Amino acid sequence: MVKHWRVDREEKYEVVEKWFLKDLEMIDGKEADTDNPYFDMHFHEVYHLEAYSCASKYTFVRTLNKLNETYLKKDLKIVNFDDTYLNDDSIWSSNNRDCLVLMRICFYASNLLCLSLCPLS
Repeated sequence: MVKHWRVDREEKYEVVEKWFLKDLEMIDGKEADTDNPYFDMHFHEVYHLEAYSCASKYTFVRTLNKLNETYLKKDLKIVNFDDTYLNDDSIWSSNNRDCLVLMRICFYASNLLCLSLCPLS
């Protein structure tokens, strides 16, 4: 866990806490259907954390899940997250998923706008 603060125009970072991935039992995203940066990590105790944004929360969890699949292959419980944004086999799959999701939403919205402006003959 990293603590971030700003002193004048200088940004400071300090490592506050470290954990082993093997000790992580569960990640709770709090609410899957709301856009919030809060989540809980369950080790021998529960840590209540806040990410920079909801997108960074999902990126963090995807990274932990991928590390777990690659190295530990243990049953890591991930609850209260939208599976669409966590799985590699989803239609939003990409190395940079957050930008891809935004691009696709904008693409569909622009298509809807163009279709709504077309006159019916």
